[in-house]
Amino acid sequence: MNNIAFYAPGVRHYDNGLYQNSVNSFVNISITGSECQCRCEHCQGQLLNSMLSATEPELLVELAADLHRRDCRGVLISGGACQDGSVPLLRFAGALKEVASMGLAVVVHPGLLTDELAKVLAHSDVTRVALDLIGDSATIREVYHLTRTPEDYQNSLRAARLAGLKASPHIVIGLHFGEIRGEYEALKMVAAEGAESLVLVLLNPLRSTPMRDVVPPPAESVARIFKTARELLPNTPIALGCARPPGLYARTIERLAVEAGFNAIAYPARETVDYVHSLGYTVSYQETCCGILA
Repeated sequence: MNNIAFYAPGVRHYDNGLYQNSVNSFVNISITGSECQCRCEHCQGQLLNSMLSATEPELLVELAADLHRRDCRGVLISGGACQDGSVPLLRFAGALKEVASMGLAVVVHPGLLTDELAKVLAHSDVTRVALDLIGDSATIREVYHLTRTPEDYQNSLRAARLAGLKASPHIVIGLHFGEIRGEYEALKMVAAEGAESLVLVLLNPLRSTPMRDVVPPPAESVARIFKTARELLPNTPIALGCARPPGLYARTIERLAVEAGFNAIAYPARETVDYVHSLGYTVSYQETCCGILA
């Protein structure tokens, strides 16, 4: 019998009539507050505004301890990127280890990962690293405003593996202003380097950004990427992550993920839940980041 996991971390309210998540079961934290040097075209730092802020190591420990007392199960530690594409996590190494010692799941979004930071994160006992993968140089330059290459992103994934970290790379479909550009190359990186799991998301441009009017990729293009992901990674857990345009498009994409044999979907619509039940799947709900999928 097929199994599928539905992820609904408490950072967003979720109630599909069959399951309701808990407030604060999983929380996103920015170690840079609202500051970001990259100002990517699809975000412009706006995502940071929805996160709790902990800009000093001791503040991170205090916040995590308070969340733990309120039955929080895990945290995503992220922040705005520096001009080299990394998130400045090195000075938070000791704090991360303390947070992990509380029993919280700790997912870290480090941006581009160096060998040094990978080793530090491994020593800090983080649960998972969520790594961006981009397979097109123009996308890196024009969307992320970085003078980096796809090889740098593959090296980031390799650094995680060599350090013994459990990596959950993320690929944004349609990241290049709604076009399919480097997604297949990014999938090949995962196939080459290996990963604990893979998370695929869809470009969901925010208001007040240069991409606000961008049309997401057509469903048939997304379906081909989903199919290729499963063919290239037959034994790797794959999740449809939380980012995707809402409405009918989202429900269509969710069904395509089910049909492609994905192992998990974040915040599925009730229509998708009913569809999965009609197929006879065994369903479970998780209130952590879907990057922890195993």
